Amino acid sequence: MNKIILFIALFLGATQLQAQDAKAIIRQCNLSYATIKDYSCNINLTFDIPGLNIGTIDGSVYFKKPTKFRIKTKGIAFLPKQNPNQIPQIMADTSSFTPLYIGKETIAAQNVNVIQMVPLKDNDVVAARFYINAKGQILKAQISTKENGTSDIINVYDDKVSTQLPASSVISFDMKKFKVPKMVAVDINSKNTKKPGDNNKTTGSVTMKFSSYKINQNIPDIVFTEQ
Repeated sequence: MNKIILFIALFLGATQLQAQDAKAIIRQCNLSYATIKDYSCNINLTFDIPGLNIGTIDGSVYFKKPTKFRIKTKGIAFLPKQNPNQIPQIMADTSSFTPLYIGKETIAAQNVNVIQMVPLKDNDVVAARFYINAKGQILKAQISTKENGTSDIINVYDDKVSTQLPASSVISFDMKKFKVPKMVAVDINSKNTKKPGDNNKTTGSVTMKFSSYKINQNIPDIVFTEQ
């Protein structure tokens, strides 16, 4: 009986310690993002969307807390209306999610802590898993929503730039579950033709490369008004 009690006590203690570790890891990430009130940067977009042949597009990104986000381009683009990188918002929403420590893995030759964000109430985001390195950077994320299924995000950071914002992100998604109309900011140019060999392809991706970050510039709200 004493051995059983001891085992239960050790199990509960380990579980509590893991919960504390998960909260500490997320707290570290939140502190890093907390200093960023707004930012703008250049963006280069490359698309791999089944059935669509869209060239590389250059533009600008604008973000302002809590949720204002916009991509501006000079041409026609297949772009998200909402911020495709919801990671900071999910981590900071302690009333909607609680972190659970899953374990350790290796990504891009870096040791990462795997944290599952468990919803505490009904939310469009039904699950989120983050792979976080020792610097508090999210190297990988998996976000599942009711409307668009699961998206995988791979982030790469520039060690020469002192920011938690990625130098590039690749977002992959299941086209069968992805509601394209909600993600289209502008119409796709009729000159874009279908790519051969895409008929059986069920996944799509968008590669975004960011450069020339400008942080905390007091971006006016008018920037986010659709024209």
